[in-house]
Formats: sequence, structure tokens, C-alpha cells
Amino acid sequence: MKILKILLSFCLFANMLFALSKDEIKNVVEAKTDEAIKILTTKELSSEQKTTQLFAIFDPLFDYKQMAKISLGKKFNALTPNEQDEFGKAFEQKLKASYIDKLLSYTDQKIIIKEQTQPQPNRIFLSSELISNANKYEFVYKFYNSNDNWLIYDIEMIGVSLIQTYRSQFADMLESADFATLMKKLNETAPIKVDN
Repeated sequence: MKILKILLSFCLFANMLFALSKDEIKNVVEAKTDEAIKILTTKELSSEQKTTQLFAIFDPLFDYKQMAKISLGKKFNALTPNEQDEFGKAFEQKLKASYIDKLLSYTDQKIIIKEQTQPQPNRIFLSSELISNANKYEFVYKFYNSNDNWLIYDIEMIGVSLIQTYRSQFADMLESADFATLMKKLNETAPIKVDN
């Protein structure tokens, strides 16, 4: 389970600071992954400094709002605009806080960015691989086109969708609890700086 969280941590931080065209996706993700590894292996940096630098480099590629919306399904549209914003921020914080410690525990795992496919006109999948102790773990970055900027809306690890996993968890919780209870659970997560 630890290796899967390390894998997801790399996925969550593989992005950049400008609009991304589909022809740039593979090269940019490779470059940003290399940059992340350099930060993680710099002993002179504290954990806080590494976290700050990783977020500064990577946040703009992920569409956290879209990820939050998908994770809540139809129930998202029933929320007020303020509730949607509140949920989006809490979801982003939970996602980051869940994996930052695992990311900072990086040692010598290798990330290989493999092939890019386009199953639909507005979807691009970037297949990748994490190698750790001779074991290989497949994962896929899933991008969608948002106003000519390709953003990640989901990550699939060993055939399991990150967002669908959260969607199932939230649906189960909301069967016996209300939105306020869900928000309370999300906000129990240790604080992570989220600039929105």
C-alpha cells in the first residue's frame, strides 16, 4: 500500500505553470517529474520547503475542481455555489494531505513516462510506470481539454480510478449522513497550504 501512495504522490505533482497543448503533454510531464525528483533528493531542503516548491511547480496542471465535482457525482449539482466551493477546497486539501508524507519519503524509485493515446477527441491518457525494487506499477494520467488547456481530471493506478474510489466512498457516507458530516470528515485532514 505504501508504494501505491508514493506512486499517487508523483502523479499528483506532475504538472506545470502554463497552458498545455496535447503535443506537449508527454515531454512536459517527463521534465516536471525529473524536476520533482531533484527537489525530493535535495538534502539541504526541509520537508516544508520541498512541499512548497512542489506545489509551486505543479499545481496548475490538475483541475481539482473538476476532480471534486466528479468525486461527488450528481450530488455536487444539488449543492449551493458556496457549498461547491467549500467542498472543492476541502477535497483538494484532503487529496494533497493524504499523500504528501509518502511523496517526501521518496528514495530511489524510477518513473518512466510511456505512451500517450487519445481514446476520445477531448481525452488523452498518458501511460506511465513506477519501478521500485524490480517491481513495476502501471499508472495512467487522464487529461481532458479545458479551453485549449489539457488538465488532469483523474489518475488510474493498477487499473483503479482515484476519483471513482473517492466517489464510492463519498456515496457510501452520504447514504447515512448529510453534507455537513462529509465536510467535517474532509476537514479533519491535517492542513496543507491551498492557494485558491
